[in-house]
Order: sequence, then structure tokens, then C-alpha cells
Amino acid sequence: MKGQTGEGLELSLSIPDELLTALAERVAALALKRDESTTEAASPWLDAGAAAAYIGIPRGQLYKLTAANAIPVRKRRRGQGLRFRREELDAWIEAEYEATGWTPKIELSSSDDT
Repeated sequence: MKGQTGEGLELSLSIPDELLTALAERVAALALKRDESTTEAASPWLDAGAAAAYIGIPRGQLYKLTAANAIPVRKRRRGQGLRFRREELDAWIEAEYEATGWTPKIELSSSDDT
């Protein structure tokens, strides 16, 4: 122990590089496993706040759209609570924005062209 600071004790440890490397690899593996399980288990349902963030509009605007039946939304049979499905929001966004007519120009060539 080095000494006391204003917030408590300060402790200094010397850890071999091999142990630090093994620990870092283990933490990285656990973090990757956690990310994969979170992605797989992610619910397709969003609440109002998450739905507003997902489509990039203020929450108040989302409520106005739901009141006007202008956006796909689900309501609980009994009680309050709005839920939105990601794929329905994606389809709604797709329908709300018209294509610009721009298409990429692709030129195909082969090495046989001389």
C-alpha cells in the first residue's frame, strides 16, 4: 500500500504480463459471447422511446403519428402501452421516402477485351 488518499486507500500490484494477457483474452471472449447472445435475443419490439430513437424523430412527433394512425403501432388490449415492431417501422420508412431515381452506373469489362 502506497498511502492514503482523500478517497481511501491506494493499492499498487505488480502482475506478470502473461497473467494480464490471459485475463485480457478471457475478458474479450466473454464480451464477444455477451454481444452475440444480446444480438440473438434482441426483441423485435420497441417501446415508444426506443422506437422514436430507432427512426430518428422526437418522441412527441411519434405520439402525434400514432394518434393520427399514420405509423404502425400496437396497443395493449388492457391498459396503456404502445409497442412498435422493428420490421414494421422499416417498412413504414421505406414507404414514406420515395426513391430519387438515381441508379448506380456499372460498367462491366473483362480482361479479354482488347
